[in-house]
Formats: sequence, structure tokens, C-alpha cells
Amino acid sequence: KKHRCWLTDKIMTFKRLRIFNPALQLRTAKFFLIASAFVIASGCTKESDIGLDVQPDSDLIQLGVEDTTRLITYTQREDSVRSDEPPVCLFGTQLDPIFGKTSAGIFSQFIFANNTQNNTFGTLSDLILDSTVLTLSYRTDFYGDTTQQQSVSVYQMTESIAKDSVYYSNRAKQFYPTAIATKSFVPHPLTKLVVDGGTKAAHLRIPLDPTFGQLLFSQSGTDNMLNNTNWLNFFKGLYIAPGTNPSGEGAIIQFSMGDSLTRLTFYYRKISTGGSFKNSLYTEVSKAAYYNYYTHDYTSATGDIQTQLNNGSGSYQQVYLHGMAGLRTKIEMPNIAGWNNLGPIAINKAELIIQADPTYIDAMHAANSKLYLAVIDSGGETSVPIDLFDNLAAFGGGFISGPQEYRINIPRHFLKMLQGSEPNYGFYLR
Repeated sequence: KKHRCWLTDKIMTFKRLRIFNPALQLRTAKFFLIASAFVIASGCTKESDIGLDVQPDSDLIQLGVEDTTRLITYTQREDSVRSDEPPVCLFGTQLDPIFGKTSAGIFSQFIFANNTQNNTFGTLSDLILDSTVLTLSYRTDFYGDTTQQQSVSVYQMTESIAKDSVYYSNRAKQFYPTAIATKSFVPHPLTKLVVDGGTKAAHLRIPLDPTFGQLLFSQSGTDNMLNNTNWLNFFKGLYIAPGTNPSGEGAIIQFSMGDSLTRLTFYYRKISTGGSFKNSLYTEVSKAAYYNYYTHDYTSATGDIQTQLNNGSGSYQQVYLHGMAGLRTKIEMPNIAGWNNLGPIAINKAELIIQADPTYIDAMHAANSKLYLAVIDSGGETSVPIDLFDNLAAFGGGFISGPQEYRINIPRHFLKMLQGSEPNYGFYLR
């Protein structure tokens, strides 16, 4: 009989996926093998048995087919993912009934555009600062329930970050404990705003504490505003933190950090003329440093997830994937070494079939567009299968909406495992 590997869950790049097998205790993957590729390629057929009685058995061409192999699967925690300077940053808190609590915040610099020199707002004695506003440009995609109220808090960073450095999603920088802004809001990533006399694309506006705004504003014309190097020594950046609990499930939303609407704007007036002005600091993608910071709390997750995380191994009918460096599925194939006892083997097709549980996919919790397979080496490091480099399209992994499944093709890597040129330490499904 042919069996499939069933996996159920909701998937996330910032989504989630539960993977399950309703029919089998152990996962099976569908692998197609032939014992002699030459027979298939040449189209040989057996016309009759004449002559078989005089032909030595050792000269007979053997053909066999193996279509499944046993898989051992279980859920593990991810460690982290590199998260500096992505085109889109994730933000918010989601209380998922299956996966528990997930949060995403942002550490970011705000600098003078085009690295301008000798920056000034004018003569301070002639200026009155009315307000300082942090704006974050929405992207239209989101995951979860955006009809529920969320909150954001903003803190001044005390530890520097650098454009040419690498940052990972599980490592926070230091910041002052007192918030310089707090705001409750309902995300509206599709709604334009009328601001400053014009219609602007959807964005979130966060007024900052007047005292903090005045502190920055009063540096006008000083050495701290001479250039961006001096400015970042004085003002290292902001930590934009999600609230602890939304009113309901909540959502993970997206902000475009490189968009011109993502900025820190000072609104001020001239005493002498009464005119109104504004000036902004930006997160220029080519110059400013920023990164995403993720946290996951699985203490309120379903008991099945907690069991697998606590055990650290085994094999389960349901396994889970959770994006934002949350959960991965470990896949082991312990029995394939025995296939070499069949004699020389050539792989016609090796396909891992993963089916998402359709009961967990809905308008708020779409299935992720793609899954990835990582190869594990003896030291626990990972790489991608050679099949990915050969042909990205043929490698697969994309969501197939009809059967609600994913198919990942690894014939070359699987053959190398049989030949012993690739070790068999298993895979991570991500």
C-alpha cells in the first residue's frame, strides 16, 4: 500500500501550521524507486521465458519498486533567524489558541536623510516645538484578527546597533525602562489617512512624550547634529515594543521600515513669523540599522505541543510548524540504509508530501505560501538539499490549494544518502 505523510497545523513566516497523520502512528513519505533505471529507460519488456533456463541467475535484470519509507517526526523549538534590515518588519502580539503567545517588536535607528551635515531646525530661541510623532508605514498583509485592539510602547535605546552588523531575532538590545510613548490602537493596514493637508497611505501615528521630543529638538545646531555619526552617538534609536495582551486573539501586522512614511517628525513654529514647520528623521534602508525581535511563550499552547517540546524526541501523529523562529519539525529516516541490500538502486522520484489540516485554515489564518526543508549535518548545522540548487521550481514546497498540501522533491539528495556521500542525520521542515 502507498501511504502519505500527513502534517497538520497553521504555518507562519509569521503564520502557523499543524501537521498530522490520521491513519498512521508513524509518518511515511512517498518515495518512488526502481532497481534498474536502465530497464525503464530502454523500454525493455519480457516477451517470453525462452532461454531463461540456460541463462545464469546472476545475469538476470531485477526490477523492484519501493514506494514508502518510515518517517519519525516530532516538534522542536527553533533557535533564531537573522532579522536585520528586512524590507518588511513584523509587529504585534497574537494569542493563538493552539500555539500560545507570540510577539514581534522592532529595534531601529532614526537618522538624517542623505547623511546631511550641520543639521539645524533654526534658532532655538525663535522656535516652539508643538509635537514629535513617530509614524510607521503599514504593509497590507497581516496574520490574525486585526479587528481587536492592540497596544504599542516606545522606549529609547541605550545600546547601539550598526548597519554592517548581523542581528538575530531572539536577542534584545538595552533600553531605558520608562516608555516615552504608549498607544492603544486597532490596526487599519488598508485605510488611508488625511494628514498635513493631504491623503497619505495607511500608517500608524504614535505621539512621543513632549519632554523627550524637546530633548532631541534642543540638539539643533549642536555637534550632536553635525552628522549621522555624531547623532547616533547621542541618540541610538528606539525600541518599538508590542503590548503584552491584545483584546482578543490579536494579530501580527507588517510595517515597511524603508518607506518614507516610517519616520520621526518634529512639528514646530517660529515665534517671529508664526509659520508652521516640520522636519523628520528616517530609517533609510541603505543607511539605517534596524531589526526584528521575536518572543514565543508556549506555556499556554496545546498540550500536544508542550509534550513534544518537553520530550525532545519520539514520533507523533501531529507535528507543528510556527514561523518567526518559533517551531520546526524534525524528520528522521532511520530505515533507508537497508535499501542498499536490494542491490544497485537508482531514484526515479523522491517526494515528501505534507498535508495541512484544513480545519485550521481560514480567512484569518491562511496557509503559508511555502515550506522549506533543511539538511542536518553531524554537528547540527544545516544546509539546503542539492535539489534546490538544481531546479528551484521542481524542488517545490509551495502550497497547493486544491489538496491543501505541499510537495518537496529531493531525488538527488536522497540518492546521495543511499550512496553514503550525504550523511543521514535527518531534516528540519520549516
